[in-house]
Amino acid sequence: MQKQFQRAIVVLLALWVGPVWAETPQQRGEVIARGLCSPCHAIGKTGKSKLPAAPAFRNLDKQTNLSKLSRRIQEGLLTGHEDMPLFRSGRDDADAMVAYIRSVQGR
Repeated sequence: MQKQFQRAIVVLLALWVGPVWAETPQQRGEVIARGLCSPCHAIGKTGKSKLPAAPAFRNLDKQTNLSKLSRRIQEGLLTGHEDMPLFRSGRDDADAMVAYIRSVQGR
């Protein structure tokens, strides 16, 4: 319980302070991804997801239509792995997340 509370505080601080300093949508998306997604997902161009059911961001273009991902995030992203919490985001943050995700695709 204590660990979850500490993680929640870190996420809230990252979301509150980090995006303010980000210069581009891609940088803002990376800050958000580090705060919300990195505990389970591999969010960079390399690395392994900490939770096996959580897909690596660099492979998301193979699993989902990135053109529709921003809207899905805004409406409340539902996923195939059971441990992911439901979350919603405003348009700017959702677009920033997609900009970052696009930047790490393996191609």
